[in-house]
Amino acid sequence: MEKRTALITGATGLVGRELVDVILASDHYDKIKILTRRELPIKDNRIEEIVMNLDDMEDRKADLGANDYYCCLGTTMRKAGSKENFIKIDHDYPLTLAKIAMEFPEFDQYLIVTAVGANSSSPLFYNEVKGKVEDSLKDLGMKKLHIFQPSLLLGAREDFRILEELAKLFSSILTFFVIGSKKKLWSIKGSEVAKAMLKVAMRDGDGTKTYKPFKIRSLVG
Repeated sequence: MEKRTALITGATGLVGRELVDVILASDHYDKIKILTRRELPIKDNRIEEIVMNLDDMEDRKADLGANDYYCCLGTTMRKAGSKENFIKIDHDYPLTLAKIAMEFPEFDQYLIVTAVGANSSSPLFYNEVKGKVEDSLKDLGMKKLHIFQPSLLLGAREDFRILEELAKLFSSILTFFVIGSKKKLWSIKGSEVAKAMLKVAMRDGDGTKTYKPFKIRSLVG
């Protein structure tokens, strides 16, 4: 069996934490690199923690080689403190990581979590940024790009995000009226998104694919 390496960034977030657990429960990867700003309380001989400021990715890119890249980065306006910082975390960092990934000959696929209302033309800042990162990644022309668009995420968080969660729900409602699919309104567990990401990564097939809530649930249902 081919030895494979995964790289996860955003491992302290809701989906990222679940993803680490899901991948550790599988034998698909021989090495799991976790790109993080602080050490994590996870012990497994397959894990290699890369502790660094994400602003330093270009300087540390020699450490970031992998087959499959899982990007679960995401913040809130309250934590980011400004629109500029929000864009850096939700757009610039994922894009920088993707560009670095493409420099490695072993790079196979890039999987990212955005949001169901992602649209670069959206009047909602959150959805606009999510849409712009999707567009930027598509423009890179990667062989395999998988975009996961959950709606309201359920699960235990490190912080309480009532305003952000209400905003996401409101965005999903707008999407329902514009597109007309009630399925897009479904809330979904972070664990379901994580399981779907690994399942997709284990499949063959090239191209750019987008997974909305109903599709994510069907993958793990």
